[in-house]
Amino acid sequence: MSDNSMNPRGSATSPKPTQRATAKQKAAALREAEAARARRRRTLLTVGAIGTAMAIGVLVGTQLTGRTADADDSSASGSARPLVVPANTSGEDGVVVPYGDKNAKGTLTVYADMRCPYCAAVEKQLGPAVSELVADGTIKVEYRMAAFLDGALGGKGSHTALAALGAAANESPRKFFEYQHVLYANQPSEEQDSFASTAKLVDLAKKVTGLNSAQFNKAVKEKTYLPWAQKTADRFHEYGISGTPTFMVDGKRVTVLDDEGRPVSKRAFVDEVRKTVKG
Repeated sequence: MSDNSMNPRGSATSPKPTQRATAKQKAAALREAEAARARRRRTLLTVGAIGTAMAIGVLVGTQLTGRTADADDSSASGSARPLVVPANTSGEDGVVVPYGDKNAKGTLTVYADMRCPYCAAVEKQLGPAVSELVADGTIKVEYRMAAFLDGALGGKGSHTALAALGAAANESPRKFFEYQHVLYANQPSEEQDSFASTAKLVDLAKKVTGLNSAQFNKAVKEKTYLPWAQKTADRFHEYGISGTPTFMVDGKRVTVLDDEGRPVSKRAFVDEVRKTVKG
């Protein structure tokens, strides 16, 4: 993961040292909670552990409201904007982003948050495997995105990055797929909220061939898809998923993190997916 993103402390109102310390403590607490979830992934304790972490996150988000990443980021709610559903999405309000051949043998459902460091680690390790499984027709993918880490860590980056992904999906499913890979590769640390910067998101889009168009840039800068991002994030809480990343093949959970919170090997992942699809 690359942490070459802009620090939110460069905003007009910089947090005091005590606030910075608090943010770091909350980020550390979140990492600890996520690690605990991974270790208990195969037990019923997982739900309770993550539920507690998310509850703490809501409190943290309340304490840190008003924190901004740059001057162009005036609102995270999107409540004043009309709902615009990106092309190439499915489900009510377009909250599902599909990728791959609709006639593929199986369906991989991915639940993720763009600020989740474990999601980024899994994408780096297993993203190429997902590409191969899509290419050979084993699976198609459905992305069902979350944004609860904005509440847990403070800030707006999960929602703003998701809105930018909506702009990418509107261009094509492939551009969505490639852009989320770029965002994960450039994910900021938990203490930073540089994904809240539309300028940063536009700049990163240059790494995806053909994405950095005038239409895409306008949609990102004007946050055209922010209400859609909010709808998508709200819907996540209805899925009964305890945390991110979660990967399901045809409704059955597949392992992406080991008991220590590390991504599994590409071979182990591919074998489990193929076995699940055949089963």
